[in-house]
Amino acid sequence: MRIAIAHDSITQLGGAERVLQALHELYPEAPVFTLVYDQRLKDHFQGWTIVASPLQYLYTFIPKLQYLLPLIPLALKFFNLKDFDLIISSSSGFIKNIKVPKDLRHICYCHTPTRFLWLEQKEYLKKEVPGFLRPAIALYLKWLKAWDFKQAQKVDFFWANSENVKARIRKYYHRESDVLYPWVDLDKFYPSTPKEDYYLVAGRLQAHKRVDLVVEAFNKLGKELHVVGTGRDEEYLKSIAKENILFLGRVDDQQLCNEYSSAKAFIFPQEEDFGLMPLEANASGTPVIAFGQGGAQETVLEGKTGLFFEEQTPDAIIKAINEFESKTFSSEDLFEQAQRFSKIAFKERVKELLSKEGLL
Repeated sequence: MRIAIAHDSITQLGGAERVLQALHELYPEAPVFTLVYDQRLKDHFQGWTIVASPLQYLYTFIPKLQYLLPLIPLALKFFNLKDFDLIISSSSGFIKNIKVPKDLRHICYCHTPTRFLWLEQKEYLKKEVPGFLRPAIALYLKWLKAWDFKQAQKVDFFWANSENVKARIRKYYHRESDVLYPWVDLDKFYPSTPKEDYYLVAGRLQAHKRVDLVVEAFNKLGKELHVVGTGRDEEYLKSIAKENILFLGRVDDQQLCNEYSSAKAFIFPQEEDFGLMPLEANASGTPVIAFGQGGAQETVLEGKTGLFFEEQTPDAIIKAINEFESKTFSSEDLFEQAQRFSKIAFKERVKELLSKEGLL
């Protein structure tokens, strides 16, 4: 069977790119079709055949894909897939809408339905679009939403990255899907350093990650907090943080592993589609204190690998930390939970789903 892979864009190295990596390991001969490819990442994809859309020419001069949004529907028509039997797309945007020949089967691994269309359109218009352009952009997004729905009906099979996303696919695209969880890298994350007396929060420092709540909670508690990551909210968070809060900026994987390992607990205050970081913390021997909504409900076992707080407020986080400090967690339980989401488990699930759909 001749297989192709498609991925929205190769412009960063995140959870979606881990999925892409595992798919490519399963099918190393498969070319990867993508809207744009940041050449600064080429060392991570040596030996791969990567085919970018015509938007690549513009991306060289305008290196922000969101500025090229009006051209994406057209760009997706330019890929030549006539020599393939199956395409697996990895999408949280629009690559799932790629134009495919009639006899080509298409599986979409959906990280989430396109977020700024279906979940956060008002926030997107308010934060990302100048006021004088909002009426025109709102009209375009209305058309884009209808187009996205129509194209989603052409996908043969959907795989969802969590039960949370499975429910969204059903709600927004009116399609059923099978769950295929992302994987945690057990080679990179493991107990590497002794425990110390601090808590950890990590990730992109952006408003929707709600790191501000953690900072406010630790301002009140006075306990030591380490903050790993950078982003648009970094300067604001530093401006409100007291001396017990240490900002470490961007760190490499080994440093992150050490931070996870030494922390008393990893705090996960946001609602995510899935969220790999709680599993990375578990693999590193550290329990999690998480907001009890979204993907965390599928990765954190309350009382066994972590605790939940039910409201996104500093006081709810403080209450959860106080409860956490009266409990103990088994390192065996933490590692066992992380192992459930290994790369091996991911690949076996891919084969199982392909077999179920008669494609293996």
